[in-house]
Amino acid sequence: MAACQPLQRPFQPEVKTSWRAAPGPRTALYVEPVTGGPPQLEQAVASKLQDLGIAAFVGQVEPNRYYVRGEIFEDTNGRFLNWTIFDPQNRDTGLFTLEKLPASVETSTIPPQELEKLVLNSASHIDRLLGGDGINFAALDKPVIFVPIVEGAPGDGSESLAAAIQDRLARLGLEVLPTEAGANFIVRGQAEITPPKFETQVIELTWSLERRNGEQVGQVKQRNRIRAGSLNGAWGDTAALAAQGGADGIYNLLRKSEPEYFKSKS
Repeated sequence: MAACQPLQRPFQPEVKTSWRAAPGPRTALYVEPVTGGPPQLEQAVASKLQDLGIAAFVGQVEPNRYYVRGEIFEDTNGRFLNWTIFDPQNRDTGLFTLEKLPASVETSTIPPQELEKLVLNSASHIDRLLGGDGINFAALDKPVIFVPIVEGAPGDGSESLAAAIQDRLARLGLEVLPTEAGANFIVRGQAEITPPKFETQVIELTWSLERRNGEQVGQVKQRNRIRAGSLNGAWGDTAALAAQGGADGIYNLLRKSEPEYFKSKS
């Protein structure tokens, strides 16, 4: 009599089912197109959310995903963009943020600077809704400076002036980078010197403060009479003296153009 053999994998169902939980909103977040909003707004917000560690995406809708919907509305207080988080079952999670829109222009033609502000605020607040820290706007507004060599200076002035003003700006507590990459402000120096006359010359230094996009914030001018030919070689201490006045002027221009940043530092 043959012995009874144990059944292989007893009590296993013939039909198997599986269930996959929806990924969390930081793992996959769909950003819906904003009806009536600025062109490419959802792409810009999704890109900024990605920088904040949220796997945001646009385009093809995927099932079983959290999503954020942007809607524009107007009331007696102005126009707003309302971002609301929905769960994978299309239920309102109760998480939302309101961003005020400029009142003087059409929503579809918001100026680039205002649009960038809208994108940053939207992404920062959505990130906070989902447990993140948002954007550190104080660090974002921090002036970071690059100084290329000074144009038109005789002798070693092109290099020594640039090095001296970099040193002075750093002593004033500003961040100065050795390359343009990562800088949001550029300080350009230009030197002009007159032909010798009665054994003297007049030299004028112009320091221009520019934003990275080329917008000029302001200028600082310095003018001095010198002995003819005295700056045709090494500038020495003259570069440091010239840079001190130039850097102080640039610092004051920055304080006027970025008051919120310097207010937070005081």
